[in-house]
Amino acid sequence: MARKPTRLSKPDSKSGKLQRDLLALLGEHERAGTLPTNGRFLFYELVQDGKIPKHFDDLVHQPAQEVCNAIMHLRELGLVPWHWVIDETRDVDEWQFANSVFEYVVGTIPEARIDCWGGEPPPIVICESRATAGVLKRIAARYLAPITATRGQSAAHIVNEIVPLLQGNDGKVLYIGDHEERGPGEQIEANTRRYIEDHARRSFAADTWIKVALTAQQVARNSRLRELVITKLDKRYKPPHPYQAVECEAVGQAELERILRRQLERMLPEPLEVVLRRSGSGPSCAACWRASERNHGKANADD
Repeated sequence: MARKPTRLSKPDSKSGKLQRDLLALLGEHERAGTLPTNGRFLFYELVQDGKIPKHFDDLVHQPAQEVCNAIMHLRELGLVPWHWVIDETRDVDEWQFANSVFEYVVGTIPEARIDCWGGEPPPIVICESRATAGVLKRIAARYLAPITATRGQSAAHIVNEIVPLLQGNDGKVLYIGDHEERGPGEQIEANTRRYIEDHARRSFAADTWIKVALTAQQVARNSRLRELVITKLDKRYKPPHPYQAVECEAVGQAELERILRRQLERMLPEPLEVVLRRSGSGPSCAACWRASERNHGKANADD
């Protein structure tokens, strides 16, 4: 077993520089109210800042793994709280209970919320990436919007978990995924939409299936995003098809949160703060709400 580190690596070493860059970046996240975050967003932000390359020619040891190692080093030193960086690939299922039904009901009162969608079903947020869904969960919880990640073309998940939320109603979809030109990302979104339409027996239009990010318009008007366009190979074809893409995480966590929050606020029949004042209680996801209120004070004010 590796020994627990006792200090940061030397400032002029590769590991030491990365550790300090990460520590500074996480400090920015704390000040901006965008915690927790995850390793994928931290990696992309370091790439955009020119701190690390996106990949090395050495396929054994890649920058993304170095970021993971640096995060662990900072955690074990006690410089970064463990809960600041989350891992959406693992979870624990817990079950609520109490000594009596009365205590159970009383215990759930702080979590009670009233409808903020005027009796209509809330929009469902569908993300391609689990990392993206993970950092947007707080925003979705505040607006009582279901959120999920397809992680590609996952037919069973779509039919079993997503379709029931969109069946027999006029619920809307807010889709968040990479911007690609003739790439598999376009096909993933199209496949997700087709499965939902087929199994929910309904058709979506431009006002009911809304691509929140990344859109061609968002990339076109953002010079920083245009610089991050990369060429990928779709290896499902022989020979592989080249295509251009801007990955969703390149937008940055804070900006993605703002984009989703603005979209949801525009769709509400009345401002969320009005509903919350009228309800006089906390959200259905009390822990998410409390974290959101602590961490998003500044970001909410900016909106």
